[in-house]
Amino acid sequence: MVSSADAGRRVDRAGSEASTVAPVDRAVVYGVRSRGRVEATSVHALRALREVADTIVLVHPGRMTPESRTALDGLVDRIVETDGDEFTSASYAAAVDEVRRMRAGVTEIVLTGDSWFGPVADLSPLMGRMSSSSADVWDLLPPAAPREAFPAEGFPAVGDRPWFFVAVRRGFFDSDAWRRWWAESIPPGERERRLVADARRAGVRHARAFETERLHADDPGLFAPEDLLELGVPFVDRAVFTSYPPFLDRFAVIGSEIAEMMGERGYPLGTLRSSLASCLPPKALNAILGLLSVLPDEAVDPDAGAAASIAVVVHVSDIDEIAEILRRLQFLPPGASVFVTTTEGVTAARLERLLEAWAGTNEHTYELRVTPQSPGRDMADFFVGCRDVIQSDAYDLVVKLHMRRAPWKTMNRLRYFRRYQLDNLLSSPGYVRNVLSLFDREPELGIVFPPMIHIGYATMGRGWALLHPHAERLAKRLGIRVPLDTVSPLAPYGGMWIARPAAFRVMMQRRWTFADYDWKYQRRFGHLAHLQERLISAAAGQAGFSSRTVMNFAHTEIGHTALEYKVDQMFSTTRGWPVEQIGLLHRAGYTGYGGTVALVRMFMRINHPRVADVFRPVYHLALRGHRVLSAGRRVASRLRSERGEKEREASS
Repeated sequence: MVSSADAGRRVDRAGSEASTVAPVDRAVVYGVRSRGRVEATSVHALRALREVADTIVLVHPGRMTPESRTALDGLVDRIVETDGDEFTSASYAAAVDEVRRMRAGVTEIVLTGDSWFGPVADLSPLMGRMSSSSADVWDLLPPAAPREAFPAEGFPAVGDRPWFFVAVRRGFFDSDAWRRWWAESIPPGERERRLVADARRAGVRHARAFETERLHADDPGLFAPEDLLELGVPFVDRAVFTSYPPFLDRFAVIGSEIAEMMGERGYPLGTLRSSLASCLPPKALNAILGLLSVLPDEAVDPDAGAAASIAVVVHVSDIDEIAEILRRLQFLPPGASVFVTTTEGVTAARLERLLEAWAGTNEHTYELRVTPQSPGRDMADFFVGCRDVIQSDAYDLVVKLHMRRAPWKTMNRLRYFRRYQLDNLLSSPGYVRNVLSLFDREPELGIVFPPMIHIGYATMGRGWALLHPHAERLAKRLGIRVPLDTVSPLAPYGGMWIARPAAFRVMMQRRWTFADYDWKYQRRFGHLAHLQERLISAAAGQAGFSSRTVMNFAHTEIGHTALEYKVDQMFSTTRGWPVEQIGLLHRAGYTGYGGTVALVRMFMRINHPRVADVFRPVYHLALRGHRVLSAGRRVASRLRSERGEKEREASS
């Protein structure tokens, strides 16, 4: 901690000793946005602020949980809990008064909060340099202008957020101008933007720690984060990692590269990923941080995962393909515990012979389990039939695989699906070592799986499969507060992954039964197996674990070129940047089969949205009526067909 006695001599930004300045008794008021919890990134920030502040007061919306209070023990001197459930900048005024009551000799109060990630460097040089300034108010960057929001895509406008970093001194906060300014009616979200301008008009001296006009006059925090880091700014604006991904794409704000720069400067990237995983939709985070690992077949670290205790859960209904699974399981480090499930006695008998012969050729152990027939298939066998395995603390990692029949798929599609899943998880012994090394390097990594398959499948754009309302209800029931992706979730489509058991323990809060997967429970859960598959990343995020997708080189070449061509074709009839094209298509809504009614509805939604909103209930009523009539016609047609068949049988 920097005391008043230590503050007499400071070190400037270049590292040379600055002239003697008046001692600074500094307090920090730190605001947090989220109710009920304090993110790990905030704990890291407060630990650094503790080194440069004599007093820290934290402003929290509503009541704070005991767990959060424990995490803040020793980091803050006082917690101010506001009456509302959302952060409001008006609480800074009350917190400043609290600081002055606690510490009568305070000479500088810093107003900041969780609007940034950092610090990415030692704060002492910055604070020492600014201590020599004679200004009565100083800040780091120009206040951010209102930013574009995308509420329909799950990224609504940020209202009154904690301030970035503004320091006010006794010459200002003791003045009538300060009291009048807080008494003035200013809209939420505008106070930080107006403070410097209003202070200057009141004759208050102002200084800025960094000159950023040449970078981006309006919002360098969002649009020039790399330049700011090079300039020495120790913070990165939160919006760099929490904005709508196509919007960031338009301005070439590459989150993964910015995070790498932060890591090079000493910032703990695991803390960043863990915090973001708990508050961002998983697929958005995957895009922003580029959480796709393209791995070679040669092991970078031959010893990776050697000490890990691994359980493998394999559901088998297609025994003809089991040899391929058993071959690939030998790519895992020796000593894995393999649990094979099946629902048929005859299949189990054949499997027993195959597994016994296979176990004699490697160092893995196996156990065969026969489970009841269930519409949940591999997911039911995993969450119910092998609950004891995934609940056990005996395993560091769990590998989930399956080999099931899919008679509705063409052989070509089925072959590619299996290749895609298995190649991207268990391509070769070296590849498996590289996957396991991800878990060694990233303790906060919870689960890895192949990206959404899009060759031979029309999953893209409809990954929720009408399950989004069910997912919201189940997430609420399980206490998952991670925002869900609006279009398609980040999920292991195909039901194969490698994960830490702790990453999906949230999913096990309910003791699932095989009966939960029956069709009669669909009104309660939707299709539960598909729902669990689509919620797995959000469950990991709730526990503070990030999710990552993995591919080998071959499938990256196949998938990226195909995807690039398809996206190019999709955007060929719309103008503007992708973020604008996507917005237009979302406003237009579902195209159906492009009939007259659909085209008229899309025209009205784009050009006359208010009229479309008025008639939307009528449209949905008509649509339901159409479906009822269509179902009636199908039933009538079937009855006529059956009656005709009976008449033909009678006549014969």
